[in-house]
Amino acid sequence: MSVLDPGVLESVRRRRGDLDDALLIVRDGLVVDVAGPRRSAALRAGLRQLRADLYEHVAATEGPGGLYEEVRRADPRFGHAVRRLRWEHARLASALDELLAGFTAESVGPGGPGGPTLRPRVVELLVLIGRHRSRDAQLAYDTVGLDIGGQG
Repeated sequence: MSVLDPGVLESVRRRRGDLDDALLIVRDGLVVDVAGPRRSAALRAGLRQLRADLYEHVAATEGPGGLYEEVRRADPRFGHAVRRLRWEHARLASALDELLAGFTAESVGPGGPGGPTLRPRVVELLVLIGRHRSRDAQLAYDTVGLDIGGQG
């Protein structure tokens, strides 16, 4: 095992914490006890924050000198895992963009957050993010035996 740059790891930890916060906002937007515009606003705000935090996560992991570059330098055998995580970033960003582009108060629906159209897509996104976060954390752990933290 090789030692990764502590600054890179700290940056990833911070971004992971930010993602945790955004995920909580989205989850709260799905279950908030307020109907109508307030529920819609809470969910939209959560999705926007999640998108911004995902951009920062991608920059910290994929950017020059980021985690994935460090991992591949430390142990080239993790190249496949890095490629998969990068692909997942693109998939998650696309899903978030689609959700936000199609987001209207009507899509949230009076019968509950998301009604029949939005809620299942948001829940699916949360599941995908949870799985990605697990693989991301596993990669860091496998590389240096380090737990980067977070709830997912």
